[in-house]
Amino acid sequence: MQWYLLNPDLALPAGMEPLVAAGKLRFVDEVAYPDGAVLHLASAIELSIPLHRLVPPPARRARLRLVVTLFDLIPEAMPEQYLQDPGLRRRYRARLELVRQAEHVVAISRHSAGEAVRLLGLDPHRVSAVELAPAPAFRPPGSRDAALEVARGQVRGLERDYVLYTGGSDPRKNVEGLLEAWGRLPAPLLARWQLVLACHLPPLRRHHLEVMADQRGFGPRFLVTGWVSEDTLVALNQGAGLFVFPSLAEGYGLPVAEALACGTPAIGSNRTAVPELLPPEALFDATDPTATAAAITRALTDDGHRRRLLEHAARPPRTWAEVAAGTLAVYDGVGAEPHPPLASAGPGAPAGAARRGRGAGPGRPGSDRLRLALATPLPPQGGGVADYSTRLLEELRELCEVDALVDGPPHERPAMERARAPEGVAVHRLASLERLEALGGPYDSVVYSIGNSEFHTGALAMLARRPGVVLAHDVRLTNLYRFAAWQHPEAAPGGFHATLQRMYGGRVPPELGGPGWIDNQEAERWGVLMARDVIGHSHRFLATSTFAAELARLDARAGDRDRIEVLPFSMGAVPVADPTPAGRRTGPPLVASFGMVNALKRGPLLVEAFALAADAVGAGDAQLVFAGPASPADAGAVHERARQLGVAGRVQVTGELDEDDYRDWLDRAWVAVQLRAVTNGESSGAIGDCLTAGVPTVITAIGPNRAVPGTAAVGLPAGAGAAELADVLVGLLSDPARRDSLGRGAREHAAAHSFARAAEALYEVVSSLV
Repeated sequence: MQWYLLNPDLALPAGMEPLVAAGKLRFVDEVAYPDGAVLHLASAIELSIPLHRLVPPPARRARLRLVVTLFDLIPEAMPEQYLQDPGLRRRYRARLELVRQAEHVVAISRHSAGEAVRLLGLDPHRVSAVELAPAPAFRPPGSRDAALEVARGQVRGLERDYVLYTGGSDPRKNVEGLLEAWGRLPAPLLARWQLVLACHLPPLRRHHLEVMADQRGFGPRFLVTGWVSEDTLVALNQGAGLFVFPSLAEGYGLPVAEALACGTPAIGSNRTAVPELLPPEALFDATDPTATAAAITRALTDDGHRRRLLEHAARPPRTWAEVAAGTLAVYDGVGAEPHPPLASAGPGAPAGAARRGRGAGPGRPGSDRLRLALATPLPPQGGGVADYSTRLLEELRELCEVDALVDGPPHERPAMERARAPEGVAVHRLASLERLEALGGPYDSVVYSIGNSEFHTGALAMLARRPGVVLAHDVRLTNLYRFAAWQHPEAAPGGFHATLQRMYGGRVPPELGGPGWIDNQEAERWGVLMARDVIGHSHRFLATSTFAAELARLDARAGDRDRIEVLPFSMGAVPVADPTPAGRRTGPPLVASFGMVNALKRGPLLVEAFALAADAVGAGDAQLVFAGPASPADAGAVHERARQLGVAGRVQVTGELDEDDYRDWLDRAWVAVQLRAVTNGESSGAIGDCLTAGVPTVITAIGPNRAVPGTAAVGLPAGAGAAELADVLVGLLSDPARRDSLGRGAREHAAAHSFARAAEALYEVVSSLV
């Protein structure tokens, strides 16, 4: 078994979706360490992390084969700069002993491997260089001009002709040396080219560099961007005329590798690991400002030299598949005999305690039926949860006595007062729960439908006072707390920022959440889900997929993880009665995307793929419909891309639909496309609607969608581009038999995930708690 182990004191790293989906993430203190296993420490010299989190006691007691990744030994090579403090020096060198104990050391460059031998005295046969690679997002642009416009749209003050540096403010990065050299460029180059530093700098450091640039006469052509997102960093690299890297010490030189992967000509220091990435003619003595200035001048003015730099940048970059292969080779090569003890609870069940048998709860006095309440938004409130809960209530009323407690934000009060539930289900306001139980006796259980929106803030507040079972439609709840901070302040004491900091303490920066919210990118970057308090207040936390349950476990406090179970997502909240077989749908070819339109659904990319596919199959009358609500900005992005591609007359955004119109689009669509850029663990109601209606559906195979079999939908990787999606659309639009087969598979899969089955499973969970 292979596990990827996390420090429970730190934020969940970004980009973990494939590992969460595979169920391979665990915390270091909750796994067994069998004798003979390979324990790979990905970063052993982390002085802020206690040793027991790197190598927990059970691991120290086991006979393991220890492998350590070594990034660099820069502090040991430059002790006068980094190790003057005696306490820091002792701690650092103590960690070096962990590296020395390793059976094998994986260095990220040939230079770092050599330093391990030179400075630590390691046997060269125990050290391997497995060089790093840039992230896949760093790649040559389809159009450098287009990349430049993206970068200029995201970085204020960016000019068309610029030379880029990315890195940091550490003295070894030699940023002052770069500015000193830039001031020595010929006047025509200073007049044409802007020097851009894409990095975070403390305010005083930034001010110092800006003053330095002013003193050397190029202040107006000098730009410090501050921290930028990965997308912006990619665009900056793609649009740059030259990348320059004057660092004096590097373990690898990742910024150089990223620039080269974007096809950008690059020059750099002739020191440490940087020469492994660049040809000799691209190197310069970074300690000499005159030599640095000459190298920059040559790279900007010598056509032959610049052509050679571009040819070097055009070589295929190293990939993470190659990094993985090199690391696996190290595992295969370590000794068969386990290491003596460095220093067993098992990995734990990923979905919580096993369910017990079905039982009848006490119910009302004189009744043997279980008495439940479901706290949820209900129609006519919008959103998929309201429709979902309606269908769930229809099935629950057959099993037990159930009331609906309608939830929603203050501005939805008129809709809440008109809330509709299935016949036989009484509707009350959620705010009346305590009064209802005081007058009529307690419910056997309250089930709270909770999602990441303002429609569930009442449930969040009530859950803390009256615990119950949580039916989690989302695992990331950052928006829920954002709205709760002002709708139900008792659910987020002190506001959003205080609540987030209280949940995660030192795991996240103290300023995170300061504006009263965080966006998805920040949440992903810092591993913030904000589900842990909800899990802690619940009797059971029911996620709608194994993936979502695994994600919840990673956010939960250690003592709460066994509360998490899976209640499989039900499909067909808006069912289509007797849908037309997918291969026999008439009219012009219709491609549709269902549900809310937003940036995460990648609407402009779908427009591009539709245009390519329609041309390929000669379907000049084909239509693309986005069947669902959209903000003006999101609808505008779709329409603008359609206009650019000449298909504006064939692309429609419907806006909010009533159920009959929504069902009509489901029954007319030849193909549905439900894309997703990232996942928060939520299951898609729109995908469920498509599968229930037998629509051949193309989905992004991330998160819960991975569980949809290929017989029911076509899965695309998250990074799929327009051409790849267009190929799939061409195959489906031109093959009625394939559409029929997918449509049948979709309906079979949806039937196996019915609301009746979900109601029975929920009943069993609640019965086991009574």
